Amino acid sequence: MNIKTKEIYSEVYQVLNLLGKDYIDKLPTKLITILKEKRDIAYNPQYTDEIPLNEQNIKKETMAVIVLLYLNYWCKDESERLEVKNILRSNEYKYQNELKEKYNPDSIFKKTKQDSKKINQNSLNEIPLIPYKKSRLLKIIDRLKRLFHIK
Repeated sequence: MNIKTKEIYSEVYQVLNLLGKDYIDKLPTKLITILKEKRDIAYNPQYTDEIPLNEQNIKKETMAVIVLLYLNYWCKDESERLEVKNILRSNEYKYQNELKEKYNPDSIFKKTKQDSKKINQNSLNEIPLIPYKKSRLLKIIDRLKRLFHIK
């Protein structure tokens, strides 16, 4: 198991301790023992109940696990569960739209075409024309071709 996963277990365990015995009692004992055994003992995050969790230094994955625990074990009734699911759906929809706007292949290629046109126009204006000079050998070959009427 990697270090990040152990840290997430430690953060979830600390949040559970912060929430209190009522919330811990609603969870399966096997889940609590897994969190205790698999957590990183050296990593001991400190949270306070005076500040909301999303304003404290907590990993996104930890928040996802807490939301999952809330959805599965702490929701009081089906309407609350549906409300949480709707919030999750709306967040996912917003996230997918942001990704779509950011990585839309059509807009990416349009920008690069416009940028390349600007570069080409600017480069043509800035580069001076250098006259082309034929080498002496090519001049001699051209004269011989004209002499023998070879194209």
